[in-house]
Amino acid sequence: MTPLQEAAYRHLLSLLPPGRYPREGGAADGLVRMLGGLEGKLVEEVLAVLAETFPQSASKEGLGELALGRGMRLLPGEYLDAFRERVRLARVFWEKAGTLPGVLLWLRVAGYRATIWEHYHDDPAIWAEFSVYLWLEIAAYTTDRWDDGVGSWDDDTPWDYQLAATELSRIPNLLREVKPAHARVRRVWYIAGPFDAWDDGGTWDDGGVWNPEPIQVV
Repeated sequence: MTPLQEAAYRHLLSLLPPGRYPREGGAADGLVRMLGGLEGKLVEEVLAVLAETFPQSASKEGLGELALGRGMRLLPGEYLDAFRERVRLARVFWEKAGTLPGVLLWLRVAGYRATIWEHYHDDPAIWAEFSVYLWLEIAAYTTDRWDDGVGSWDDDTPWDYQLAATELSRIPNLLREVKPAHARVRRVWYIAGPFDAWDDGGTWDDGGVWNPEPIQVV
């Protein structure tokens, strides 16, 4: 018996009058065990169905159904946990869709720290264009990063990394889903290092350019 079935069996026993517990191993005890097993199994099935109604606990297939009901889909190359968070926060996203806070929230849930620059600050003629600067917060978005486990860089080059193959499609797809309809993405820069890692006010912050260099994605 599973723990839940055992608990159901013990609960049924507790409902009997004092002194009327069936002899363990006897026919009556077997009947109570059978009923407890059935009750426990039913509760397990109900809990399993209930879990499928919440994005944070649904299976991949159940999550897809919940997303469909919210007008969402798994984007090419999107990690399942990031998709799960988007589905969970669907109402928040739709309330903020087409706004700067909405774009930032969308990217943050997908695993990026983002800064957005709206180019009307530079030239009113390109008022609808904006650029995005991204810092990853999920290590799997890059490959061949430095091996600091032994205190040295891999292949003796500074800050060696490559974008994962799916990044070039994931980022434009994410932005396309939530940006204002009239807005145009001018540039997306990808920085595969910790957010603001070197700007600590100490001796390392000398105003120079530190690797890794930003990669232009769009």
